[in-house]
Amino acid sequence: MALKAQEDSEKYRFQVELEFVQCLANPQYLNFLGQRGYFKEKEFVNYLAYLQYWKRQEYAKYLKYPQCLHFLDLLQSEHFRRELANTQCTKYIEDQQLLHWHHYTKKRMQFQHQIMSHSKPAASSK
Repeated sequence: MALKAQEDSEKYRFQVELEFVQCLANPQYLNFLGQRGYFKEKEFVNYLAYLQYWKRQEYAKYLKYPQCLHFLDLLQSEHFRRELANTQCTKYIEDQQLLHWHHYTKKRMQFQHQIMSHSKPAASSK
């Protein structure tokens, strides 16, 4: 019975940490944390350092928003954490993220179109 409770506890912890790490991909959430002083608390900063294990392949494969790992790296910097309380800074980060997604999607579609056009068999002419 105790083993089952421990497994349930570990599963719950995994789910909570997975959800939290993925929230770090949201600049508005980071701004929320910064404005409320979480990044000034030593315990919270230590928790962010602890979460670095999500960069290991056996954990990263569960992430739906892998850009959260980039933000997790940036959050190790005191300067970056301090700047997140600034709404203009957060808006700039969000704009850059949206531009990246837009251009990435556009380039990926172009690349897929090229692949498809080169892989079509030549039409036979009569």
